[in-house]
Parts: sequence; C-alpha cells; structure tokens
Amino acid sequence: MNRFVKVFIIGTLISLPALGQEDSIHIYLDEVTLTEHRNLSAISGTMTGGIRIDSKLMQTYPKLFGYTDPVRYLQSLPGVSTNSDMAGGLHVQGGEMSHNTVMVSDVPVYGSMNFTGLFSLFNQDHLPTVDFSTTTKAPFLGAELALDHADTIPDRVSGTMTLGPITAQTTLSAPLTGGTVLTLSVRRSFINTFYRNLMQYDGNPLRYGFTDANLTLLQKLNARNTLDLNVLWNHDVGRCMYGTLRAEMGCDWGNKMASLRWRHTGKMKSTTSLFVTNYSLYGDVSDGVNSGNMPAHITHAGLKTAIKLPYAFTVTADANYYDILPQDPHVDTNLAGTASQPGQEALLGNFWLSRLFKIGRSLEITPHVLASAYTERGQYECFNADPTLTVGYDMFRKGMITLEAGMKHQYIAQTGMTNVGLPIEFWVAAGRYFEPQKALFATLSYDLQFNHSKYALSVQAYGKRLYNQTEYTGFIYDMLTRPYSLESNLLICNGFNYGVNLMLARQAGKVTGWISYSYGQSLREGDGVVFPKVFHSSHERKHEFNAVLSWKMGKWDIGGNFIMGSGNPYTPAKNLYVLANTLIIYYDEYNSANLPMYMRLDLSATYNLPKYGRLDHNINVSLFNATAHENYALGYIRADSEKMTIQYKLAKLIVPVIPSINYTCRF
Repeated sequence: MNRFVKVFIIGTLISLPALGQEDSIHIYLDEVTLTEHRNLSAISGTMTGGIRIDSKLMQTYPKLFGYTDPVRYLQSLPGVSTNSDMAGGLHVQGGEMSHNTVMVSDVPVYGSMNFTGLFSLFNQDHLPTVDFSTTTKAPFLGAELALDHADTIPDRVSGTMTLGPITAQTTLSAPLTGGTVLTLSVRRSFINTFYRNLMQYDGNPLRYGFTDANLTLLQKLNARNTLDLNVLWNHDVGRCMYGTLRAEMGCDWGNKMASLRWRHTGKMKSTTSLFVTNYSLYGDVSDGVNSGNMPAHITHAGLKTAIKLPYAFTVTADANYYDILPQDPHVDTNLAGTASQPGQEALLGNFWLSRLFKIGRSLEITPHVLASAYTERGQYECFNADPTLTVGYDMFRKGMITLEAGMKHQYIAQTGMTNVGLPIEFWVAAGRYFEPQKALFATLSYDLQFNHSKYALSVQAYGKRLYNQTEYTGFIYDMLTRPYSLESNLLICNGFNYGVNLMLARQAGKVTGWISYSYGQSLREGDGVVFPKVFHSSHERKHEFNAVLSWKMGKWDIGGNFIMGSGNPYTPAKNLYVLANTLIIYYDEYNSANLPMYMRLDLSATYNLPKYGRLDHNINVSLFNATAHENYALGYIRADSEKMTIQYKLAKLIVPVIPSINYTCRF
C-alpha cells in the first residue's frame, strides 16, 4: 500500500537580487511526490541491531498446526538454524544452543524447546512481544531471544482459542479493579491421540506429549509505574524405541518460573526483577537386559535491575545463585567405577555499562563493558571484564554499515547427547569440569532498504574464536555397559566459527516474505589422538537456504516456508557385537560423517471467516513437509535375529507428511 504526500508550491520560492543586475533569479519547482510503502512484514530491524516480530502481522504468515510460531520464523533467518526434525532450539552463527539466552518477562528459561522442535515452548498469544539479537548483555556467547506479555489494560474480557487434532490452546485476559489485568494461558497436545499409529521412525514407535501454562497479573500503579507477577510452567514427556534390540528410552522434562517485576518510565527508565527459574529432566534407558536413569536439573534465583539514564547511558546489574545437578546416571546393575555425580553451587554477579555517542548525522559509536565476578563454591573463582564496541555508519539512501567486535565469557554450559531423539542435554557450571567459556568475535553487516522501503537487503559476515568449549563424547548405550564419569565424557576444546549470511526481503504489498542463504563452518580442535586435530561440531550446517512467502488474497492468507540445508555431522558406529547379552560398540572418528541433505516445504492456507460481533475467527489447513522428503535425524542399532546381524542405521520419520486443520477464534 502506497502513501503519497503531494506538495504544491505556487509562485516564486526563491527570489534573490543579484548585485549589479536589474533582474532577479527565479527558481520554480514543479509538483513533488514523496512515496513511501507501508511495511507489512512481520519481521523488522537488522540481524546486528536487533529483530522485532510484530505478532499481529505474524498472523498472516504461514501457520504450522494452526500457529505462527515466532521462534520457527527466526530459524528461517540467515545465520540461524536448528538441528533436525527431532531437535529444536536455535544455533546462531555456528554457536551452541546454550550460547544463547532465552528470556521470558526478563527471566532466563533453560529448556526453551519442546521435543522435535515442531512446537515452541512459548504461547504467542500470551507473549506477543518478541525481540531477537545476535548479541546479548548477559554473560552468554551467543544471541538473545526475549519474549514478553502485553502491558496494556483491556476495557473488557478478551481471549483467543485454537483447537486442532495436534494441539489446543486458550488465552483469557480479564480486567480487574484498580488498573489490574489477569491473563491466563493453557496449551495441551493430542498428538498421541490422533497420530499414535503414524508417529514412527523406521518402524520404531515414537510417543510425545506436552502441557504448559502461563499466568500474568499486571498492576498499573500509576502513569509511570507498573508491577507484574509472572508464572510459567510446562511439562513434556517423550518415549522412543531403538531398533529390534528393544532398547527403549524415555524422558520427562519441564520448566518452572516465577518473577515479580517493577517497571518505571520517565526521564529515567528502570526495570527491576526478582525471580526463580528451574529446568529439570529425568531420562531413562533400557536395552532389554540393563536399565538406568539420568536425572539432572538447574535452579537459578536472582535479582537484577536495568536503568536507562540521561545522555544515552545504560546500566544493568544483577546477582545470581545457581544450584546445578549435571547428568547423574544410575544403572540397575551398579557398574563398578560408577559413582554419583556431585551437585554444583555457583554465584555470579554482573555489571553492564554502555554509552551511545553520536558524531554528526551519520556515525554512532557505542562502547560496552560487562564486568563479572564468579565462583563455584569450593572449586573455582574468577573475575572478568568483557569489552564490546559497536560502530554504525548511516549512508541514508545508500544503506548502513555496522561493525561489532568484542569479547564475552560464559559461566554455565549445556552439553549431552544431542542426536538421540530426546532432549536429554544438561547444564554444567564452570569450575570443576572446565574454565569459563570465552569468545572473541567480530561481525560486519550492511543493510539497505530500497524502492521506497519496499525491499530490504542484508549482508553479514562473522567470525568467532572460541575457548573452553564442551563436546560430549559419550553415547547412550555406553551408560548401560561401561562405568560412567562426567569428566571422561567431556572433551574440553577450542574452536572457531565463521560464515556469511545473505537476505532479501519484500516488506510491502500483498505478497511479503524473504529469501536467505547462509554459509558457515563450526569447527573444534581435538587432541589429535583420540579426536581429530580439527573436527566439525555436531550442530554444523554448512549451507542453508530459506524462503518464506505470505500472500494476502481477499479473505485468504496463503503461504509457505521452504528449508534446504546440509546434513549435520554425526559419529557412525564402526564395529558392533554382542557379548554375554551386552551390546559392545566401537565408533568411527568423531563426527566424521554427515547426514543426508535436509529439505522441507511447509504449506499453509487460512480462511478468515466473516466477523460475528466481537468474534474474529478463521480456519487453517497446514501441511508439514508437503513434499514428503525423507529427512534423517539420528542413528540407531538394528538387529536381525534370523540373519544374526547387527547394523547401525540412520533413522527418519516414517510419516514425513503431517497434515492438520485448526479453528481459531478471537474475541
């Protein structure tokens, strides 16, 4: 949609007497037309400066199972990827998922994805504000994803409900007395009920379900002060079978979070939060002879405040307490040499300071510094000061160039078996097992809007030098057959990530969306004996192409999401045999093979039904993996008792196409 401002200048605009002349100089301007296109793209901003997702415009984008999950669309941005159909999360610029911090109402959440990555942990109707940046103020090496609730007080009861064969969710907001609103959201999956006989991979049954809830109580104290209470809870259960050895694995996991936050606006803006957040998981595994379980958890309590001061100063400070239990396997056979893993307690204090300097009309320079004091009780302590410098040069109609470089430390890390089909990765604190992780990084980007802001182009190059990275080298079967210790399964290594990201977006018109391409390498350095001197990280996706299209056609919203990328590295089994009813496996060189190419096309069509009073409703039909491309996700052991053979095979979903029809109403 175009907006035209027409300026008519009548008569003489400038009349200047010329010295020594009788005549004057007259300059006449004809009609001037200034054209600007209204931005209808749900995603605005830049990869370096930050991305904001408009939840209302996002509703016109392709839906999956009735929902437009903002996290899924972040995975379609250049430099952002996930692992496979059986793993969720965000890998940004070749980094680990745990390099990113995920914030809900300014509180970190440590288990941010449901199983398979098909569903986001977050209810978009409850958390409509979504901001994403490839860097963060927090002591993490990667990106920041921040979600928050609305801060307005509705004048009447309102809500949203979505019902389909895979999931159902509802959100209800009710204004109370005295400038108070209560918002409650609940979601539940039915995938086992309607897709029980279809959810398999290579003939192995796959079971999964989740339930989650959000509650927000918002109180407007006055025009400048707001108080809100936030609660998040979710519980997931997954179970899968591995091959004809009847090996079976299950996992229960979930988040609990509660926070109290005070926000003040005015000449000086401030936000202060008191919170506690927990992520727990309990995995179990059996091979038909031996069985065991693997509990783990992280609990984080903290107090933090952020203040925006005059003269473009920003200050944040926080104090944090961590109680962490790394993966602690218990095997029924009580293998000799296996001992309970000790828990960890850690304290972390952070102080962040930044200042924006504007030089002329085009140049902006922002230095930042993060000072951190850390200790794992009885084991380790340190102090670090991490500088970062951001320089932006605005060339106006010719685009903007941004350079960002600096150093960051991270004091907790997530590790574990990524590609076993269930999210059993666990958190570990620095100190006892490894020193704090560190990154030296630099990013150079160019952003341009052209054709009256109808199109946007983004080009980005990045590089990171990484230290004290954790690679988990154990395998699921080993826990049942070999003595376990966390130290023997952790490879502490250095590494480096580098790559280039390209994106072209159409921001206006009936058809909006973007195409993007990423090239990146995520390499780690081994000891050259047990591990190669240089090897690929398990989440590396060297090439990835994404396309997102949304077409507004009358009452119809039609769209699609296409992904094509390189297969992730994995470690194949080299030799397998059974001794005394126990499976013995010898593996090839670490991450020496790659899964086949990944490709998926998701299609969506939404028909907006006629409004009925306050009721705004629609019906959505979606297809997950519409081309039925076979995408492999993990390896498993298959035994043939008749042929007396044991094979290591790659697994894929038996039903590659998942259809869904959903009804959504808003009132």
